[in-house]
This record gives sequence, C-alpha cells and structure tokens, in this order.
Amino acid sequence: MNKLKFNKTTNVLLLNNKTYIPHLLHQLPKKFSEFPLDTIIKLKGYVYICSSNFNNPKNIIENISHNWKLGYKTRR
Repeated sequence: MNKLKFNKTTNVLLLNNKTYIPHLLHQLPKKFSEFPLDTIIKLKGYVYICSSNFNNPKNIIENISHNWKLGYKTRR
C-alpha cells in the first residue's frame, strides 16, 4: 500500500518514506534530463523530483516559496 502525504505549506510530497520536491515546468533543474524516470512524478501541475537526486535537499526544501510577491518592491 502506498502512503501519500503532502506538506500544505511547501507542497513537498512524501511517498513510501521518500521525499519528492515540487518544481513548476519553467523551474526545472538543468540536470533534469539526467534524472532516472522512476524518480520523477507529474501530479497537480507540478513535477516532483526525488530528493535523492540533489546534493543538498534540505537546503532546497527550506527555500521553497510559493509567494509570488516575495522579493518584489511594495506596490502602489
């Protein structure tokens, strides 16, 4: 039985004790074509890549933000 769990704030996916990091299509890493296909999941408009493909997955997960206003100057 597969256990599927989403983190509501970061959209990080936990599936069978593996962590998958969400990416939008225009934010895919440059090495995306080198990742094995069994470590990639396409779901709900995101491409989830297994954290074992990255050198420092904890740093990537800590820096996930879905706030599009982050970093922009205040608007009038």
